[in-house]
Amino acid sequence: MYAAYGSRGFIAIKKQMIRMKKILIFFVAVFVSLQVKAQIWEEYSSFYPAVGIQVGARGVGLEGSYPLSNAFNVRLGASIFPSSKMKLGSRVFEINRSDVSLLADWQPLYGKGSWIARKWIVSLGAGYFFENKYERYVGARKTADQKLDYGVEWSKFRPYIGTGLNGIRLAQRFNLAVNIGYYIPTESTAIKIYEKDPVDIPELREDLDSFPYNLAPGVNVQIGISYIFFKNNYNKYFQ
Repeated sequence: MYAAYGSRGFIAIKKQMIRMKKILIFFVAVFVSLQVKAQIWEEYSSFYPAVGIQVGARGVGLEGSYPLSNAFNVRLGASIFPSSKMKLGSRVFEINRSDVSLLADWQPLYGKGSWIARKWIVSLGAGYFFENKYERYVGARKTADQKLDYGVEWSKFRPYIGTGLNGIRLAQRFNLAVNIGYYIPTESTAIKIYEKDPVDIPELREDLDSFPYNLAPGVNVQIGISYIFFKNNYNKYFQ
């Protein structure tokens, strides 16, 4: 009788241990799953603390970025367009541009698994141009003592709206970003006459206010390469 009871007790204890083992395995599996999901969720973000160089319609410059959260980021950058006399067709001209811009980025599809969802961003902000002008020279050839024909000065303070792709990995610590957008003018274009006949000002004004000349000064096309900091805290970017 005691032997039978002992056998039944042993079997009951064994069944309890099996149940406990199953429960333990369940909780371990849930914990591991949550950890993996959390890691994958983090990797959906395209933002990282970084500093890099940028090249585009505004010239060359430096830009720093810092994520406020997985889906939001801020960027501060400065650019300068190297000033030099250029020739295009029969036109000899010079462009002088330098600016500082503060932008906020949003990743609309954050949390989605596709490549485009993890890279596509929308940007809003503003830029201030210390110089933003175009000067046309007299004549169709570049000469040392060439006189200015007229000058055009564009709006200096400009709100910005744009979009792009961010966080495209080039190497473990280097990423590529591509941005396109538009700096919205807040003032009318100013014209300064040097050698040009003032009679031609209305026609010049009409040209400047027509497409594509009215849009060209605000267009931003920019490519940037950035160096990622804080690798240990931002392993999500090394994928």
